Amino acid sequence: MRRRHLLDALAAAAAGTVLPGAAWARKPQPAQAEVRRLQAHLRFLADPLLQGREAGTRGFELAARYVTSQFAQMGLRPLGEAGGYALLVALKTARLAATTPVLELCRGDACERLAYLDEFATRPDLSTPRSEVQAPLAFVGYGIQAPRFGLDDYAGLDVKGCIVVVLSGRPPQLPTEEGAHFGNGRTKAELAVSRGAVGLISLATPRSEIAAPFHASRQYADSLSMDWRRPDGRGGSEIAGLQAFATVSLQAAPRLMAALAPDFTALVADAEAGRPLPRGALGLSARLVRDSMLGEALSHNVVGLIEGRHPRLRHEVLLLTAHLDHLGHKPGPAGEIVYPGAMDNAIGMATLLEATRVLAAGPAPERSILVAALTAEEKGSLGSACLAAHPPLPAETLVADVNIDMPILLHDFREVVALGAEHSSLGQAVAVAARRLGLAVVDDPMPEQSRFTRSDQYSFVRRGIPALILGPGGASFDPREDGNALMRDFRRQRYHQPGDDLAQPFHWRAAQRFAQLHVELLRQLSHEPHRPRWNPGDFFGELYAARR
Repeated sequence: MRRRHLLDALAAAAAGTVLPGAAWARKPQPAQAEVRRLQAHLRFLADPLLQGREAGTRGFELAARYVTSQFAQMGLRPLGEAGGYALLVALKTARLAATTPVLELCRGDACERLAYLDEFATRPDLSTPRSEVQAPLAFVGYGIQAPRFGLDDYAGLDVKGCIVVVLSGRPPQLPTEEGAHFGNGRTKAELAVSRGAVGLISLATPRSEIAAPFHASRQYADSLSMDWRRPDGRGGSEIAGLQAFATVSLQAAPRLMAALAPDFTALVADAEAGRPLPRGALGLSARLVRDSMLGEALSHNVVGLIEGRHPRLRHEVLLLTAHLDHLGHKPGPAGEIVYPGAMDNAIGMATLLEATRVLAAGPAPERSILVAALTAEEKGSLGSACLAAHPPLPAETLVADVNIDMPILLHDFREVVALGAEHSSLGQAVAVAARRLGLAVVDDPMPEQSRFTRSDQYSFVRRGIPALILGPGGASFDPREDGNALMRDFRRQRYHQPGDDLAQPFHWRAAQRFAQLHVELLRQLSHEPHRPRWNPGDFFGELYAARR
């Protein structure tokens, strides 16, 4: 029965229609052809037989073959290997062994062991089967060095050979997206290692528990960690010198801080108010032991080009990207648990395919458009990082990225959120494109989520390329709908859960409009006389300018 289900889905996708029994096809919809194509793409990509499309698996490969066939049908120029659309992404993999990781806090010869997944969490080591490190602990506040904002948590401290302890997140007074950069775990780890530290322990706080609750680490404890593999075998995202990384729960955090700050609640309150914090040695050492099972896998980005027609502008290439992968599947008490990833990001990939079809079928754009279905976003934006580091066209020709990731299309949205738009001239183009569709552009309603730095567009930002990601705002053309409540319910109940499936009540008028918005935006960017550029004095533009 399951094989028949997939064959039916394939036939429906090839025909550009949905199955007769599909509940969402029963009501008349506007722009039926566009809606049916979106439905067909979604129905195939979120089919349970693809087993959640985890990078490096057969399910992902089936999805990639599907996208490849669509690119070929649209007439995109192949930019992959051997004249095809697939661009290899070699992967290093690791999974924690059956041996439970150990984190001990030692004062002299007396050691206390924290409980794994109740009091601390860690990930496999991608470079060695057994990792064991013991080093003194030093507290460095949030672990941020940002002279532009008057912050230097390392001022006057020598942390060589230490494991630094940091508060999770960022000071609330930092601007939202700049704060997202400085509060990112990778940014903190890179800085710690540059100061001579050998590891980093991040302490949960009440604020971090709202954005990323510690208990969520239990869901991913047995999942596969990955990194893209360089030709020399090293990980593309590896932080050389980082030997230990762990997070500690809100309940256990006070035990690390007892000698320096007996009242952890007061310490966090001072940090959030911007008051000075005690920093320095904690009078403890930590011992972290991990056993990991190492492996390798192969995956692909799928890349094709819509060639521009302008003699000069055709050599300035826009990127249109979306990730194809999701979380895969795992055994459960009642059988296999599949994470279909319908909203995250099958509907985003369906949007990319429909927008690409319209752009490829219409008058040729002035600038060329590189379209990429990316692998391993769920493993740390690895496919985009690999593509940004080794693009199939000269890196200097890439001028902007428009990324699509998990648009929550459950209501008839009449406003759009453009994350990253305020940093570059892309914001002006979004405003023009939205206005054509009668949409308003509004500010991010959830700045605490730091979404601009959490998806594939940030891989291109780190290479100095202006980028943005669009999503629906909460207001609806239907006064009976509360878009914010619908999106909030998805994030609480179905995000990264098996319930992110085809049974969700997708709003197809909104899905068609969302695809059209991307068409309008890419057309606008293609025809503007000047290439996209960072705004004068922009933080990200200045931070990564040297990488262009």
